[in-house]
Amino acid sequence: MTINTLTENTVVYDGDCGICEASAGWIIKHVPDVKVQSHREYGLAEISSVWFIYNGQKITGAPAIARILRLSDIAVVRVFGRLLQLPLIRLAARVVYAIVARNRRHLSKLFGLKACGLPQR
Repeated sequence: MTINTLTENTVVYDGDCGICEASAGWIIKHVPDVKVQSHREYGLAEISSVWFIYNGQKITGAPAIARILRLSDIAVVRVFGRLLQLPLIRLAARVVYAIVARNRRHLSKLFGLKACGLPQR
């Protein structure tokens, strides 16, 4: 799939992950003008991090989250999205995102969500 064939303003998430599904539900409610699809709906066999297709590019992980939050209908969330793009905070956000992504199976269970179907690494 090339950038030219990617649908604009689309969030693609791991449909096998409880945390990802809960986050997608929040995005549907609070981020107008974006399309939200599971990786399967988008035609992918698997996905390792959230994608946000925006301005002709695929943004992944913590930078995608920051950009998505900046489009929220909640002012304080938009500010938080901007803060996540500041240099030191951006670095910390990438680390936290990587830790959560690596442990999402356990975190989903901990929060009573559908456990991630990905194999443990």
